[in-house]
Amino acid sequence: MSKSRPALWILVPISLALSIASVWGTFQFGPIGKPSRAAQECADLKSFVIKEEKVGKSDWDTYRGLVNRYETTAPNASDRAALVEEIAASVIKVLGHDLAIYKEMEKFAGCVKKDDRSNLPTMITETESAINYLSGTEAIDGSFFNPALGNWNSTYYSEFISALEYLKGSSGKTADA
Repeated sequence: MSKSRPALWILVPISLALSIASVWGTFQFGPIGKPSRAAQECADLKSFVIKEEKVGKSDWDTYRGLVNRYETTAPNASDRAALVEEIAASVIKVLGHDLAIYKEMEKFAGCVKKDDRSNLPTMITETESAINYLSGTEAIDGSFFNPALGNWNSTYYSEFISALEYLKGSSGKTADA
């Protein structure tokens, strides 16, 4: 029988321990069995949209209630201007939620359906313009919003549409549906 080297008796257990540790580390910290980063980002975006829409839908319901009240108010009523100001403030809240959603969707555009990606910058710009106009900080076609006139377009934002319809793999159902 030949004599084996003592160094091999030390290296074999060390190699075996390192192999076991690397396999364990791969399963524990590696990508196996975990969603990809892109899939996780899309799931996080969807959760964000659902959370924002839940609050936004509640604010939208308040807004539509005010619009319904506006429609039944006489055109020369003394409280009409105050009602229009309240309507504008409530829709600004709704548009704020929409803007947050659109900006987040733009950050993670890979999660948005390909056909809708190109619309995101326009959606952001138009929403910002509407907020600025209703806040009185920006004019549209040379005129500023003036609630004292007592006028409101009651068809503006007449339907709440979920942003989930723009996301890949989403059915477009709202959080409360």
